[in-house]
Amino acid sequence: MTQSASYQEIYPQKEQLKKLIKLYYTYRSDDQAGCERITYYPNYTVTLNIYRHSRVQWDAFSRTHTPDSGNPFLILLVSKFDRSREIIQKGVFDKLSIVFHPLGFNHFLSGPLSYYARDHFSFFNAFGPPFEELLKQVFATDQLTEKRDLLDAFFSRQLQGFQEDRISYAVHHILSSNGQIAVSRLASELGLSRKTLYRLFQRHLAYSPREYRSVVKFRNALNTYQKEREKPNFSSLAYAANYYDQSDLNFHFKEKTGLTPSRLFESLQTIERGLYWTLSQKSKTGHQS
Repeated sequence: MTQSASYQEIYPQKEQLKKLIKLYYTYRSDDQAGCERITYYPNYTVTLNIYRHSRVQWDAFSRTHTPDSGNPFLILLVSKFDRSREIIQKGVFDKLSIVFHPLGFNHFLSGPLSYYARDHFSFFNAFGPPFEELLKQVFATDQLTEKRDLLDAFFSRQLQGFQEDRISYAVHHILSSNGQIAVSRLASELGLSRKTLYRLFQRHLAYSPREYRSVVKFRNALNTYQKEREKPNFSSLAYAANYYDQSDLNFHFKEKTGLTPSRLFESLQTIERGLYWTLSQKSKTGHQS
């Protein structure tokens, strides 16, 4: 964590939300001359990122946020996260993130995720004016528990339910097998063609089954390495994470991050259990620290 920025996290308190929402966190900086660069890595969670007084420019690999006092809230839905991307935050920023468990966000939507998620991130306004009124209250208080209670109350009211048992079954088995279960086996167990299973995944997750398995497998390797005090060598990691061998591990890591495992783990910082970033900080003159 860079010195100019502060990070705080809190978990939902309401029981009905705990299985759907992983956590809420705030991330902010008052450094007007700062320029923070954060690299995020593939994950199967869905996140709502809300920036106060910010505007965004983007390309295929990065987003750049700059202050904009004329824009009260910028709400971004980050759903399909199959490769690393960089977030550049220039100057003062104030961000709230709501991280959902797999399929958790679907329980708060009136339609399938594919209606709202068009790319890696999408501008999101489906919760309408009530959500913006809530955000005014959330950003107005410095008390983390008060933020949590406001968010819990809103999402409890917003619950729509999610009744697609076939995709729930598929996601459960992909997660419980750490991405090892074959797509053909899932389709067979569900009595579906692979084409129908593909459509279900695209409709409710914005991934293909193969893409989703690959991200789960990558994330399992990341978690396996990070949680060990005695770091395994990469041959052992490949075996533990069910890659064919170290070459297969290297290939998939480079495909998703552009880095070999050794380069990635050298730069990785654990922000929260299961949340890893690579952070650097530059002044507006370009000096990196």
